[in-house]
Amino acid sequence: MRRMVICMVVASFGVLLEGLAGCGMARAAQEPAPPAPRFVREAQQTLRELGYQPGPVDGQVGPKTKDALAKYQRSERIHVTRRLDPETMARLDIRERLFRPGRAAGG
Repeated sequence: MRRMVICMVVASFGVLLEGLAGCGMARAAQEPAPPAPRFVREAQQTLRELGYQPGPVDGQVGPKTKDALAKYQRSERIHVTRRLDPETMARLDIRERLFRPGRAAGG
């Protein structure tokens, strides 16, 4: 009897750990990694050129940058995430701007 109880506890513990690991993995899949600061700086500069007032061009996604992203996303009729997501980066041509020929490496 004692052996059966120990087996049940160990099995339950294994299921619990598996569930916790699954939750962490699901959360990681839902929340993409933040964009690199150089992408954020380029987006801030582009938003500033377009008149969206993202605050300082510092590579940090602060409240003013989030507000500017939301305004831009609304104006472009794309899903408003307040993040520099892949669709917003594509619309702002961030990769093209960073990697165009003749651009200085430091940026």
